[in-house]
Amino acid sequence: MAKKQSLLILLIIISLNISAQISTVVFNDEFLNNTNNWYLSNTPEGITKIDNGRYLMEGKMLGKAITSTIPVNLDNIFDFKISTEITKINGIDDNGFGLVWGSADPNNEFEFIISGNGQFKVIEWHNGQSKDLIPWTFNSGINRWDNSTNRLRIEKRADIIKFYINDYYVARIKALANFGNKIGFVINETMKISVNYLVLEKIEEEYANNVGAGKALIQLASFNGTNELRYEESAVLKVIVANPTDHSIYDLALMISSFDDENIEYNRITMIEKIPAHDKVILAIVFTADEEITSKTRTFELNLVDSKNIVLNSKTISLKTVQNRFYTEYSYPDDNSNQQNYPEYNTPNHPANDTDGCTKGCSYVSLAILIAGIVFAIL
Repeated sequence: MAKKQSLLILLIIISLNISAQISTVVFNDEFLNNTNNWYLSNTPEGITKIDNGRYLMEGKMLGKAITSTIPVNLDNIFDFKISTEITKINGIDDNGFGLVWGSADPNNEFEFIISGNGQFKVIEWHNGQSKDLIPWTFNSGINRWDNSTNRLRIEKRADIIKFYINDYYVARIKALANFGNKIGFVINETMKISVNYLVLEKIEEEYANNVGAGKALIQLASFNGTNELRYEESAVLKVIVANPTDHSIYDLALMISSFDDENIEYNRITMIEKIPAHDKVILAIVFTADEEITSKTRTFELNLVDSKNIVLNSKTISLKTVQNRFYTEYSYPDDNSNQQNYPEYNTPNHPANDTDGCTKGCSYVSLAILIAGIVFAIL
């Protein structure tokens, strides 16, 4: 994205209401200099510097995080938007980097982070203790691996904070009180990133009622072409969500869950920003399998959820997976020296375990199934 180019707002939605949006830029740093006093360092733990219109952050130690924030004026801003563009240059793929907001210090702040292997997470840090507001969640819209660039955005409206990746609405939480007025960035462990810009905008809008959301329904759910999935192939789930009312419907989510989706990668949450009156949206959700996929028929439950976390409509679908014919099992002795066959598993898309007492910067566990009550923490 070029410097000084206007940030495009593709879709604008609020949680319970919708309107035209007016935003005013109150802070914009394109890192042409360090007038905003960003943290600059060169230590054994890492490097932070401004170079050629970019803010560079490099972590050099396992188990350590680097947080860099600056104070901004959020005191009189009720609704706001924070956006940035970050390139992961290199480093580990099973831990996060991204935006920090509402920060008083590194032990009291909120983080919206993504990983090199295509997951995102939202964390609350309070007195040095972390709480997952949204646990690690795979999203196919994240550009993955080294030398990949992603745009992150958070939007607070009333009592809701929404999260966007590359202009796609991916999740939301109930807004919590800020610890402080600092915003910035965080990287965990051994990775290097480059930040293109950081923009804070004040949002002002006039609201109109969101009518008829409870009447939205899943009209169709089927796998296109085939209902079989093999390694190095994909199956596309086509879902049609319809709005039979005379009013536009906003802010729905399609939640997909299964107790038998091991070795399958797919978006478990798909946010729907708007369905016009008497219209429909067509969703295409790609399912892929890794090389350890086994042959069986798996069942997936689809739940259409409204902005109040109420399930409006549900459907169940099945998908047959077929084992890779080149996949073999390996034999390992158990504690009693009895030979048993165990498949060799390698799951690079799931960060390592988060254990009690883990310091900031440690890798976190990927939760395979997100329940709506966690993702939509709206009580």
